[in-house]
Amino acid sequence: MIKDFNALFWKTWGVNQRVYIWEDVFRIKNSFTEPAKKKFHKFTNNTNMRIDAFLETLYKEPNEFYLLFNNLFYKVDNDESIELIKELNNIAFTLRFLDIFIINDNNKKIELFAFQIAYIIEKIKKLNIDISIFEDALKRKSFKPYLDYHIQKSNKTQNGIAHDFHETFIKLTDAIAENHDSAIKDIQSEKVFINDVSKWMNGELPEFLKILVINATLFLNIKKNEQRAQLILMLILRALLYIKREYNIDEKVEAQFLEKYNNYKVIIKQKLKDNKKEELEALKLSYCIDFEKMFFELDEKSIDLNILGKYCISFCKDLNNFDIEKDLQRKMIDYMTKNVKWHY
Repeated sequence: MIKDFNALFWKTWGVNQRVYIWEDVFRIKNSFTEPAKKKFHKFTNNTNMRIDAFLETLYKEPNEFYLLFNNLFYKVDNDESIELIKELNNIAFTLRFLDIFIINDNNKKIELFAFQIAYIIEKIKKLNIDISIFEDALKRKSFKPYLDYHIQKSNKTQNGIAHDFHETFIKLTDAIAENHDSAIKDIQSEKVFINDVSKWMNGELPEFLKILVINATLFLNIKKNEQRAQLILMLILRALLYIKREYNIDEKVEAQFLEKYNNYKVIIKQKLKDNKKEELEALKLSYCIDFEKMFFELDEKSIDLNILGKYCISFCKDLNNFDIEKDLQRKMIDYMTKNVKWHY
């Protein structure tokens, strides 16, 4: 089992420091980080832990990811952004599940990413949100289309949009400072963003905080739910490109992913159009365990194997060397038991 899932998870989104609680993303100083840090060190060093503390740490990263956006996104009418964040979390939860059970099935992982991302993309399209910049950026494997969009829209040079990003960064950090004591490093000169823009134009990936800056600059004057959906698209782009580069995904695997992704988009689009929600949810469970819904149904003080089976059996049925009845009952009860405090 991968103990240091923390670093793998947060680096994917462009957060390069340790995250023990969601406030650490913004380097907010508080009294909660140290106890969480101690739990994490016990977890990674195989030190004895209470089962509830172990479980909380085992699945902590997606939980904190949810809390990050639950605090970042204030309530807006007709906004499905938090639901989309939960769907992103289902990828991480399912990967963690595969890791716990030592299931190294690359095809299963490709299907997981392809289906779930196609599912999120089609959900966003159903909200009448334009995904064309995302599609172009994914095709070109770069954030350059986002920068080109702002250059064309603002009629500015690269230096001009760097100035815009610097101004947005200052506003963002000032807003954080109004309510929190943050250790985010000040950027006094826009030259930093001039260098950043040049790097992003040439394929480098922006870190998480600067993705927020790009998003807030490019999509300032649109509805909040649209701006948030665009942010989620940018994060998906960053994650896919990071995974490809960090893990040296070869062209064959990439082609498999894209083929499945495009096929799933067609299927999902049609089911959404025909309002076949039950069929779509059943299909989804073949490719992704819906942990977000499963946690909601499970009682914190007991484990209902019927609920576990409802969400896991369809996903597990084609896995080799995996006894659903034996392994689910034994391991899931070990890992998911009393007093686990989720975000619901």
